[in-house]
Amino acid sequence: MKHGKLSLVAASIALALAAAAPTADAQGTGTIKIGNTGALTGPYNEFGEGVRRGILIALDRVNAKGGILGRQAELAISLDDQLVPDRAVQNMRRILDSPEIDVVIGPGGSGPTLAVIDMATVDGRAYCNPQGQTPSIVYPDGTDKPARKNVISTAIQNDVEAKALGTYVASRFKKIGVMHESTGYGVSGSQLLGVEIERLSKTKPVAVESYNQRSQDMTAQISRVQRAGADVLVVVGLGADMAVIRRNMLRAGFDVPLITSGGGISLPYKEGAGELAVGTRATMISTYQPGKQPTGVAKELADAYQAKFGKDRWWGDDPATPQVFFSLTVGAGFDCATMLLEAVRLAGGTDRAKVTEALN
Repeated sequence: MKHGKLSLVAASIALALAAAAPTADAQGTGTIKIGNTGALTGPYNEFGEGVRRGILIALDRVNAKGGILGRQAELAISLDDQLVPDRAVQNMRRILDSPEIDVVIGPGGSGPTLAVIDMATVDGRAYCNPQGQTPSIVYPDGTDKPARKNVISTAIQNDVEAKALGTYVASRFKKIGVMHESTGYGVSGSQLLGVEIERLSKTKPVAVESYNQRSQDMTAQISRVQRAGADVLVVVGLGADMAVIRRNMLRAGFDVPLITSGGGISLPYKEGAGELAVGTRATMISTYQPGKQPTGVAKELADAYQAKFGKDRWWGDDPATPQVFFSLTVGAGFDCATMLLEAVRLAGGTDRAKVTEALN
C-alpha cells in the first residue's frame, strides 16, 4: 500500500482491513488529530481545498461509526500554502512542531511536497501524499529501492502517467512536441515521457520546452515547437498554465491536438480555456466517468459530498455524477484520511512506530 494504487480503491482496501484490527485500548485520550497543509486559496486552490473537503468527509464517515478505538478524529491543523514550496515548508514545520498531531497529510503538487518530504521522513509520523507525482516522494533512491517507511501516497506517479501518455501519442503521431513546467513534477515527467516515446517509436520528441508556473504568456515556447514541425503538443503541468498555453496556441495558429497530464481536465483549465478546452485529451483515474454512475465507496463519497457541499465547482458541471477530476482532489483527501486512520486502528493507538508498522 506504499503508493497510489487507484484513488478510492486504496480506501476500500483500508476499510476492508478493519476486521483484522487489534482489540487493544487506544493509546492516549482525546481526539485523534490530523495536520494538513495545502493550497486552500490562490490560483491552484482546487488541489488543497478539494483535499480538505475529502478529509472532512472521511472524518464524518469514521466518527459517525464511533470513531477509531472509541476516539473521535478531527482535522486539528489546516494551513494554506497556495502551492508555494516555501510556505509549505513553514506550514509543515508548524505541524511537525505540534506534538498533539498524530498523522499528517501533505501538500499538493511535487514542488511543495519535495520541499517538505524529508522533514516528514525524519519526523517519523505517518504521512500521506495526496497529489505529488514525482517518484522520489515515496522512493527517494529509485523505484527499485525501498520506499520511505512512514509515507504512503494516493497520487498517480510520473512514471505511470508517462507510460499512459507515451503509449497514446507514440502510436498516433510522428513528430511529438513537449512542453512542461519547470518544477520537479514537470521536469521528471517530461524526462520519463521522452524515454517512453523513444522506447515505443524509436524517435525522440522534435522539441522540448519548459515554462514557469503562473507564466502569463508562452508564445515563445509554442513558436519553437511549431517551427520544429510538431504534429501534436503534449503538456505536463497544471491546468491554469495549460489554459494560457491553449490560448497562445490559438493566437499562434498552432492547430494541432493538445494531449496533457491530468491538468488538462482540471477546473482551472476548463475555466481558463473555456470552449477552447473542447478536444483536449488527458490522463486521469477513471473512478468517475461522464454518464456513468460510480459504485461502492466512490458512490458513498459522491453522495456524502453532495449532502455536505452541494454540486459546486469541485463536483463539476454534470448534476448526475462528479467530474473526472474529483478523484484527484476530493478523492485524494478522503483516501489519505481513511488510510491513515485505519493505520491507527490497526496499530491499536497513535504510537508513531506502531502506526508506521501498520502502514507497511
